[in-house]
Amino acid sequence: MTSPISTVIPEITIQGNRPVTTSIAVANFFGKHHKDVLKKIRMLECSPTFTTANFCAVAITTQAGFDERETEAYEMTKDGFVFLVMGFTGKKAAAFKEAYIAEFNRMEEEIRQQKNDMIFGDSRTLVIHLDEHGNIKSTEKVPDDSVVCTFQSFKFWVERNGWLVIRRDDLTELFNETLRKIGLPATLPNPQ
Repeated sequence: MTSPISTVIPEITIQGNRPVTTSIAVANFFGKHHKDVLKKIRMLECSPTFTTANFCAVAITTQAGFDERETEAYEMTKDGFVFLVMGFTGKKAAAFKEAYIAEFNRMEEEIRQQKNDMIFGDSRTLVIHLDEHGNIKSTEKVPDDSVVCTFQSFKFWVERNGWLVIRRDDLTELFNETLRKIGLPATLPNPQ
């Protein structure tokens, strides 16, 4: 059902500024049937507040042979994951839990570091533009729904949310190279 722990990295993604995993990923990682993990989640004896904060029912599209089908699953936070897997026992389960928790911690630290590079707009946030001598040249208000950040922080967040960041000339070259490979002339000029 699953590979040895040394060759598997826990599947954790970023959703809404926090790391989450899915019941499917947990089942695969721990070598359990997904229906059994779903049953365990439904039988957890935690408060409604904890459940709402840490588990979210989702529909995930999975491959079944040549067909795709929607599968019921749960997304869960680190706290939800820990609550769920506390009951998993044995040396192998202990090693798996450690690996998952370490990956959650790594991603949380990555998010924390990236947040330090970002300034979130509110009604009091200003960007100050300085001239080459350090004198104030101009100021501008940062709108409430905006963020001021480095390019690296911007790139990190958009890539974490499924977007691709690529330079236009690199994309043009990739497109032209693909056209040449299939025997067509390159048609896009490289931007200057």
